[in-house]
Amino acid sequence: MDGLGQHELVLILGSMPQSEEDLQTLLQKVVGIDAAAVAVPESYRPELRPRLVSELVYRGIPVLEVPQTTRFADLIDTVNRFQSSPDAVRFNKMLSMQQSLVAALGPDDTVSALLGRLAKLCGAAAGMTSSHGDVEVSEGILPFRLLREEIGGSSFPELELNVSGWNALAIRLEASLAKPVRWLIVGSRRDQFVNSFVRAAARVTASLIDAADRIDALIDNQDRAVRSSVLNQLLELEAHENPDVLAERVSALGISFAREVRVLDMVRFGPQGKGTAAATPLAERVGKAFPPNAAAVLICRRANSTIVLVEAEPKFREQALSRLLAEDNGLLIGVGRAISHVRDVRTSHHDGVLALQQARRMRGSRLFSYDEFEFTTRLLAHVGIERLADWSADIIGPIKSKPILLEALQAFFAAELDVMSAARALHIHHNSLRYRILKIEEIVGGSLRSPETIAAVQLALMAESARDDSKTVRPRILEAIEGTVARNAAAIDSPLESPGRAPSSSGLGAVLPE
Repeated sequence: MDGLGQHELVLILGSMPQSEEDLQTLLQKVVGIDAAAVAVPESYRPELRPRLVSELVYRGIPVLEVPQTTRFADLIDTVNRFQSSPDAVRFNKMLSMQQSLVAALGPDDTVSALLGRLAKLCGAAAGMTSSHGDVEVSEGILPFRLLREEIGGSSFPELELNVSGWNALAIRLEASLAKPVRWLIVGSRRDQFVNSFVRAAARVTASLIDAADRIDALIDNQDRAVRSSVLNQLLELEAHENPDVLAERVSALGISFAREVRVLDMVRFGPQGKGTAAATPLAERVGKAFPPNAAAVLICRRANSTIVLVEAEPKFREQALSRLLAEDNGLLIGVGRAISHVRDVRTSHHDGVLALQQARRMRGSRLFSYDEFEFTTRLLAHVGIERLADWSADIIGPIKSKPILLEALQAFFAAELDVMSAARALHIHHNSLRYRILKIEEIVGGSLRSPETIAAVQLALMAESARDDSKTVRPRILEAIEGTVARNAAAIDSPLESPGRAPSSSGLGAVLPE
């Protein structure tokens, strides 16, 4: 008894007072230190027990009867909570709640784990809905449709709801780079369910979800940047360079060449309307079309095109590309040859450029593949764009310096060597076109009726156009088609334009690729 300090718990485990003198001594000591409480074993049953209890209660000292199986630590915790102020109790409860929610963060589905923990803490159900009312995650049963109707288009950060006997709290998660606007809802059928604890728990959960989403977005951005950098390096890989280091990096990013690998070249034309699929960046749409569990993808941007290296089963790749084309009417896709090593990525990309060029030339076609190449295009693909463009410099170079002649040559070939159709497309007299063709023949040193000259000039045009396409996107000249109004030769328009569409009032226009 001599070692007792002020405001301590007196736990009597040994000899209990057996006489009046012992009782008075114990009471004097306990009262003197202003003990927090006195705990006696439940086995203490002498005649003096009622006197001891009544004297202690009279002096305002709590008396605890402790079962023999009770742990000492549990007894201390009980007394501390009894002695604590309401604010301290609330603080400890909130701290425990926050620690419990933070513990739910992990490598698994963070939102689902946090909502599950929130539902457990509050003894309720919880869920997450989009701004349109779609349920994204649900832990328990809630009338989400009725609750979302009650929320409506509210922009308040927090709403207390009462619908069909359900009491709920809705927390608005503002739009960010990671996610659009969403609503966190926690509810129960209990009366007065929404109290300070539920509000605090829901707010902490919402903050943790928002933080986790932002971290995920940063990780995704970093991953996309790494993948873009690796693909750019692959596209610059020369034949004499050692590809082993890049091969290791590609393998670490999930490209194993166990499935078919191809390089795609994508370009889009036309406006990007708000609320449409085209308003979403193309790279983001491609990433969603090829989920990681079904395909491995590298994406980068060059000039006006989006370049994609994709490893996937052919059937899945075709389905994904069909979905991309269906949701964006302004998208054109060129597909390169299948490859089995990183050293061939550049070759497959060149195929994609040629395929994209073919897609632009063929009215109504928005997807073209290396597998569909006809003889001259396949020859160009295998010889190489740069090499053939260098060879054709003597043929096409002097003509490129004279834009009027180059325009005439392109229109002449687009009209399949029909002078009258080409002249209508250019809005000039057919004799003027014939004069320009004569000048072109003087430069190339052969007749544009000769198969040999036609083949050489056609390959030269294709090579030059393909080399330009790898740097920028050039719209083709729209030829006049029977039954339609001819367009001004200076007009630049989308290759996807319907032949029956009426021209603009000015006859001029421009298409800016994405």
